[in-house]
Amino acid sequence: MKPFKRTVEKVLAWIANIILIVITGFLSYGSFFKVSLLKDNQEFLNLFKDELAKNPNGVNLSAEQLLDYTIQGLKMYSVLLIVLVVVALLASFLMKKRILSGILFLLLAIVIAIGTVGVLIPVYLLYFIVAIMLFVRKENPAEYQETVNYL
Repeated sequence: MKPFKRTVEKVLAWIANIILIVITGFLSYGSFFKVSLLKDNQEFLNLFKDELAKNPNGVNLSAEQLLDYTIQGLKMYSVLLIVLVVVALLASFLMKKRILSGILFLLLAIVIAIGTVGVLIPVYLLYFIVAIMLFVRKENPAEYQETVNYL
């Protein structure tokens, strides 16, 4: 009998990993390097102040403060996604230990679903499918494989 392989789980996990890495890269690059250009742009800042003056939503912050808080939030969100990428890569490389890897994928699916408010549906759906497959598909013991091979 052939050795048990987890090719389907690996392919699904790496598809989700690549999507997550690309989105994390774009968001991290934008929040750490490109947002400061937006903050220093006086034309954008004046436009932002005008829009805040038109639509007072009960926010008692100036435009600069609101922009600073938004930038800090994006940076924290980027750091969270970087940590999730590291955990996803760890879970992908630990696929031989199916229970540990399944728990990590399940936790990733839950955190990504809650953290992205449903935006990354393909990623957390694939992680959830991989976790279920890791829990359900078990390797046959060596003794059982030997008894089946007598024919």
